[in-house]
Amino acid sequence: MAEGAKSDRATDVACPFCGLICDDLEVEAGPSGLRVTANGCPRAIAGFERPVPEDAPRVAGEATSLDQATARAAAILAASRLPLFAGLGTDVAGLREVLALADALGGAVDHLGSRELFRNLRILQDDGWMTTTLSEVRNRVDLLLVVGGGVPSQFPRFFERCVWPKETLFGGDVRQRQVVLLGVGEGDVAAATEAAKAARAAVPVSIPCDPAGLPAAVASLRALLNGRQAAGGTMTDALANLARRMKETTYGVVAWTAAGLDGPAGELTVGVIADIVRDLNRKTRFSGLPLAGADNGIGANQVCTWQTGMPLRTGFGRGYPEHDHWRFDAVRLAESGETDAILWISSFRDDDMPFGGAAPVVALAMPGTRFARDPEVFIPVATPGVDHAGQVFRTDGVVTLPVRGLRESAPPTVASVVAGLRKAIAASRGSERRAG
Repeated sequence: MAEGAKSDRATDVACPFCGLICDDLEVEAGPSGLRVTANGCPRAIAGFERPVPEDAPRVAGEATSLDQATARAAAILAASRLPLFAGLGTDVAGLREVLALADALGGAVDHLGSRELFRNLRILQDDGWMTTTLSEVRNRVDLLLVVGGGVPSQFPRFFERCVWPKETLFGGDVRQRQVVLLGVGEGDVAAATEAAKAARAAVPVSIPCDPAGLPAAVASLRALLNGRQAAGGTMTDALANLARRMKETTYGVVAWTAAGLDGPAGELTVGVIADIVRDLNRKTRFSGLPLAGADNGIGANQVCTWQTGMPLRTGFGRGYPEHDHWRFDAVRLAESGETDAILWISSFRDDDMPFGGAAPVVALAMPGTRFARDPEVFIPVATPGVDHAGQVFRTDGVVTLPVRGLRESAPPTVASVVAGLRKAIAASRGSERRAG
């Protein structure tokens, strides 16, 4: 057995590296670390098999102890007038600790995936929508329309697990399911086609569309579904045929990723998709399936909502939770200089922060993470589902799945580090009161 590994082989492993949280992986401990031996996608393999370099807490670039790093981080955050808690790539336990600290310090919270998340949430907030779950898609769908790119690339096993699974709850021949790809890039079309061939299913129908023209194509589809004339163009016949098939289906689903609907009309496109689903439900059964949730983004929003009654991009500066998707945007707060301290959390990936700014940074990130600008304090942390057990939310938001620790890991968990920060800040404030 490899040094630091808990067991040689683990089955039914839940993977935390995309919103599907596939829970059928097999992972083996070998001489060089963990290895995915069954049911792994490229994301899972990269996440589980990533080498863990030796790393230590740092203050101002110099290696130090965890206690000293915690003390310095606590001092930075306690002195801040508006601390920003960003990234939030951690499990449910870590998120709960972060929210408690943000509440205590009057800070603001935002996830690194919020830009895409709010492209969906704004429609839900303003107009409402009718959505389904992965299990419903797996067991019931007979026509799936994918709008925009990103589904196979961001969710590599979506078609295998949900569209053409080996078995379903109610039986039936999943090979007869119809899949239509509207405005999906060539790479994603190829991936969906390969998944269909592997399942011996009908090859998906692709309706090519430039990303800039996708909003108009979706609007035209809605017009055709409602018996109105659509704008002319080469896609009109294909869209008319799609509209007919959608009206004839028994259980249809429109799936999309908000990241795949990038651009100034992305939110408008999501709104039209929600309208299409609403229109179709007058005569048949149709649902939407917004796919998101990398870095436990759905979990971050769920925890924030149940703890505060409000979604992400919530601030506590007035002594109570206050949501504003513009004011508490992490990128805006950092780059405008409104925040004067940042706690950056990223335990699922070793990417740098996607924004600049001059505020001092306390980074709780994976060992070996490289930063364009060294944080004032860096504390390496463990990855949920690899280094320690925890809970993460699936993309449809209805299921939280347990993930396991597969190896003994030296770095502490995000939850334990943030709990230590809370304790250090509370102790320093207690000392100040006694001194006063």
